[in-house]
Amino acid sequence: MKYQREGLILPEPSNPAADEALNASFIELTGGVEETYAELALSSDEAQRVKESWHAGEDASLVTSKDADSLLMRQAALRQWKRELLERDDVEPLVKQLYRWKVNESIANVNMLIASQSGDMVGFRRWNEFIYGKPDADVYRGALDWVAGDAQAIVVGEHPQQVKEAAQAVLAQLEGKRGYKELLAPEPEVFERVREDHMAEYGYYGLLLAGVEVPQGKITTEIADPIIQQLLKNIKSTKGVKDASGASWSVDSESVRRPKVLNMPSKRFVGLGLGHEVGSHELERVNGARGPIKLASQGLDRYESGNEGRAVVREQVPYESFDEFGKLVRWRDILRRHIAVSYAYGIGEDAPRSSSEVHDFMNTIDYMYSLKLKPDDEAAAREASVKKTDDLLIRVLKGTDGRGGAYLKDKVYLEGNIAVWLQAARRGPTAISEGDLGKFDINNPRHLHALQSLDLLPVGE
Repeated sequence: MKYQREGLILPEPSNPAADEALNASFIELTGGVEETYAELALSSDEAQRVKESWHAGEDASLVTSKDADSLLMRQAALRQWKRELLERDDVEPLVKQLYRWKVNESIANVNMLIASQSGDMVGFRRWNEFIYGKPDADVYRGALDWVAGDAQAIVVGEHPQQVKEAAQAVLAQLEGKRGYKELLAPEPEVFERVREDHMAEYGYYGLLLAGVEVPQGKITTEIADPIIQQLLKNIKSTKGVKDASGASWSVDSESVRRPKVLNMPSKRFVGLGLGHEVGSHELERVNGARGPIKLASQGLDRYESGNEGRAVVREQVPYESFDEFGKLVRWRDILRRHIAVSYAYGIGEDAPRSSSEVHDFMNTIDYMYSLKLKPDDEAAAREASVKKTDDLLIRVLKGTDGRGGAYLKDKVYLEGNIAVWLQAARRGPTAISEGDLGKFDINNPRHLHALQSLDLLPVGE
């Protein structure tokens, strides 16, 4: 059976998926557990303690306080489920292999939590690398070169002396570390092909935005919510719209979460809120549940790099060029995530850096950008930069003991985006949209071969 979309979505299945019963068993095993990034998150009180240590120039531990016994019970349950899976002869070999890879990832995530809880940073690093891979040194140095390019532009531009001094501090800090920022951007002709495919009348955004008109200018919460609700109907999702606890967008088991107060430019709203969250992550879940293997609704193993990289493409193509997107704070934040993760992890001969060292390094960068925006109020710029650095490091250093290393998940946004432009986009614009059929990595040959064998993806793409 070939699986053919009707518009953006697959039709309701007429036959059970190949993993119907197995998926129910897997959800029963794992469905009540938060994702690892949430389990590693600190409470507000713990986060405040960590920030105060950094402000005093001291290192601080960010290890998880999860109960050790409950983690060991989960580890044992996952291992037992895997043993039973491997002994079953009523599961198709391909389906068994996909679940074997997935449960291995689940076990690795629990192992990472156990390592964090016990302060075993060697184990924490090992399981991080198993799931996300080591940070790419060329990407890291390319990101540094991008920031250094911004600093150079400030030094030679018409800016107050204190802003230029902040930029010179960044350049001094990055001396000898820079690579090639050109590695981070797609070829203009590739960007244009993908953009034209997405923005055509009956292309991705034309179908996603059917029945709505997004006004130009600033998008407020009152404008956004009816649009999001219509898009959810367009992709046959029954989820609602709720306030997020912070400033980030996300999709959870019940709702699309958007910042409580919105006031964002139209293109950013279309790209981030609609294209990235609703039109990529929620659409993947809907189609995965309708396709030949329901695991694609939760995600094949280690799918996040290609998945998040593809979703960032959806943020980029509403803009006329990659250069236009590259001027946004959003792009800078994606770079900052990778830089902070890589610097903390240790690249090449550089040893892992402690949390206070990472804070100093990143705040030199953040202060330059903040002071550029507020050149007449150094105190406000300093305060804003410290908050930016605090929020970033609470996110990327979670789970560590503060004496070296990072939680590697946040590197996938930049590395995955580069890989999508270099690999999938060169196969043709439709290769990116094929990722809407489920949660898998469109650059992972194992995933592509498996889904071709299940007739979800065309052979030879």
